[in-house]
Amino acid sequence: MPSGVTDGDLDALERETGLPFPPSYRDFLKYLHFIDLTEVGVRFERHMCHNWRETLRAKYFHSWPRERILEAGLLPFGDEAQLDAGPACFDTRHRLADGDCPVVFWDHEWRGTDKEIRRLFSSSAKMFECLTVVARTDIDFPHRDSNDDTALLAEKRDLLAQFLSIDPGGAGGVARSYWSSVA
Repeated sequence: MPSGVTDGDLDALERETGLPFPPSYRDFLKYLHFIDLTEVGVRFERHMCHNWRETLRAKYFHSWPRERILEAGLLPFGDEAQLDAGPACFDTRHRLADGDCPVVFWDHEWRGTDKEIRRLFSSSAKMFECLTVVARTDIDFPHRDSNDDTALLAEKRDLLAQFLSIDPGGAGGVARSYWSSVA
């Protein structure tokens, strides 16, 4: 269903959080309402026409320790979906020149260590570009199974290589082990 979200709606949420949204995320929220998108790496919060604002506000203010997430400059928009570690966030502390942000996840299991915040993508734009590869196939290519036949494994390797090449500074760089180690 086409989204009814306006720039004014998003401006109000930005004022509440104190953190500006990446431009591509603003466009995404204004584009379409949805129930489920991907379960590969990132599980987006539902964006239903009747309660999208409340869903996002709950994610921002009530789901995780505010001092570790929102007050630290991390803007949660969903959850990390492979390890069930914690929220997927835009890292506004490292905003790019065009207003975009790296995409990270906060891992509650590693709180207080150098693994507490881990990068998934170099930017939200690269995340959407990479996840488009996921959406174009019915093959769960980041996951390998001992029952996969040789042809399927080769196809999964090719799709994963394509996915990683889109974002050499994120998914294909510092986050390569995250995307390549899922068994």
